Amino acid sequence: MRVWSVICVSLAFAVQIAFAQTSPELQTVLQQLQSEDNATRLQAMERAPEFGAAIIPHLPPLLTHKDWRIQRAAQIVLESIATRAAKLSAKERSETVHSLLTLTKPAQPLAVRKLALNAIAICGGDEAVPTLSTLLKDEQVREDALNALKQIGSPAAAKAVADAASTAKGDWLRALLATLGEMGRPEGVPALLTMLKVGDAQTKSVAAISLGRIGDARAIPALTSAVQQGVPFAYDALIRTGELLLQRKQTSSAVTAFEQALKLARTEHEKCAALIGLGKTGTAKALPVLVDALDAPEATVRGAAREALLAYRHPDASRGFTQMFQRANLTEKAELLRILVERGEPNVVKLLQQSASSPNEELRLTALELMGRIDDLTLERTLWEAILKGDKKTKTIALRSYLQLAELRARKGKSELARSMFEQGLKVAERDDLTELRNLALSGLALLGDPRSLPTVRRYLEQPEPPYYAFAAAVAIANNLAREGRKEEAVALLQDLFVMRMPRDLGIQAAQILSRLGEDPSAIPRRAGFIVRWWLLGPLPNPDNRAFDQAFIDETATNPLQLETVRVDNRLLRWREIRVLDPQGVVDLRQFFRQTEWVACYAYTEFVVDNEMEAELRVGSDDSVKVWLNGKLVHQFGGMRGLSVDQDRVRVRLQKGVNRLLLKVTQGGGGWEFCVRLVDLQGSPIAYREQ
Repeated sequence: MRVWSVICVSLAFAVQIAFAQTSPELQTVLQQLQSEDNATRLQAMERAPEFGAAIIPHLPPLLTHKDWRIQRAAQIVLESIATRAAKLSAKERSETVHSLLTLTKPAQPLAVRKLALNAIAICGGDEAVPTLSTLLKDEQVREDALNALKQIGSPAAAKAVADAASTAKGDWLRALLATLGEMGRPEGVPALLTMLKVGDAQTKSVAAISLGRIGDARAIPALTSAVQQGVPFAYDALIRTGELLLQRKQTSSAVTAFEQALKLARTEHEKCAALIGLGKTGTAKALPVLVDALDAPEATVRGAAREALLAYRHPDASRGFTQMFQRANLTEKAELLRILVERGEPNVVKLLQQSASSPNEELRLTALELMGRIDDLTLERTLWEAILKGDKKTKTIALRSYLQLAELRARKGKSELARSMFEQGLKVAERDDLTELRNLALSGLALLGDPRSLPTVRRYLEQPEPPYYAFAAAVAIANNLAREGRKEEAVALLQDLFVMRMPRDLGIQAAQILSRLGEDPSAIPRRAGFIVRWWLLGPLPNPDNRAFDQAFIDETATNPLQLETVRVDNRLLRWREIRVLDPQGVVDLRQFFRQTEWVACYAYTEFVVDNEMEAELRVGSDDSVKVWLNGKLVHQFGGMRGLSVDQDRVRVRLQKGVNRLLLKVTQGGGGWEFCVRLVDLQGSPIAYREQ
């Protein structure tokens, strides 16, 4: 305590002398920094950095002031001076740094020394290195000095850290070694190599990691030896060294690093890292190593070799791949074909042709499978010959590839050629009962939508259960007919498809085409008895499906539309009218409301029948539903489910004239839909008029 008092008195005396020698403006700023008035102090904090090196000797008493607010103000000023100095000329910056260095002397309070070193870390250069190097031996501030050297990052700074490491021990030694890695300077390599050789286990690990961050070719032999000795992280450092060398265009050294890593690899992960690194080097030396790995027992290693070969870049890569293909075993050849096709190598057509006549079945079938990815007339002929003459397995693979080639040509705009191929393939698939390939051929016709394919497509539409893709092709053809201005043909085709009860998603597409043609698509579901005109009110809150039993309006009212707006949770909701385009009369409520989870809505409609009659309301819902007819609750389902048409059958009595139907449909998550169909007791649609 006595020593500290002496220091403070000495500082105060020194400051008084210095203060007397300062300019009036600087004296004013220093006084304002000690003001109890926040506004005055803030104004001084803004002005103080302009004095630069001149104000620094006056800051220690403020940095150790008993008032924390004044301490903090002085700290901010010191940081601001350093930040400003880093942007000034070399001379001005050097003056600031030398002034800061005076605050690092042992005579200064520890807090001042540390703050000064932090400021030097912001603006310091080589002029600070000798002092910082000395401070690395001072246990009180050595970590702060080390950080400053790291931020300076120059060769001189790195050498200072390396020199300190030569005499350091324990945790401090490891901190110095780690800093050398963070600095990434080659000046640190000799010290790291020494410690990798003679250090204890923990020190060797730190040295290995730091060498991996620097990426110096001198480290490869030492890291190789460290991996053999089982030094933790040495393998990763060897891989990282190769990657950094490659970034610096030191390809030969990078190859050496990756080759050593591959030889020493013990795990799949290590093998993969080495192979991918070799592939990035793009050297002729790497190619045979990568090809051999295509036959590795581990799937991940084979995958890494494949990835590396796909990324492989060499001026004479095509010739190299051809040579490798000739010497490869059958497994490697099959995988090489896939890689060469994906790379788009110019010689791959010849290799595919050669492999298609191989006595080895795996290689032969692989070649046929890949031919569909290349638009080449020679390969097309080879595929067609295999389709006509091959056994069932060969024919199946060849036909699939043939149809893939047709699709490739279709997407390239070769529509006429593609259509012919799809129709030829369809005949073969039908003849040999290859259902999957029949659907693939039909999907190709759907891709084209050529009206000339309609006779072919109609044959499949006439089957008892027409294939999905036959409907898809017909809808595509109708769309193109509409685009060509052949409205009557398009409408007639679409109406035929609706009679056949096409899949719902295709029905929606068909309805949209009709709508574009000026036709009323809702007429189709109406003929089947579906209600197609609705008014919706929502979304309504539905936590835990409570809306099912909560009335937001008078649910027994004969005309809910009399209330044009309804207030719910401070929101004003309005009824909105919609018409159903879905051929099955389904209303997808997600199309009309933004909020679609744990909500509900009302749906209201009016319809007119000529006579009083017994009837059935056939209701489908996702999820819960309540139904009121003419003000009376006639049906309810309170569970969670997906929608299907005619899900619930509700027997009702319709009154002559206007009938009013109200639904409440609640939603948890996922789909949110409903539909209502009006039929007689025999299940036939009831003709109705809209009110």
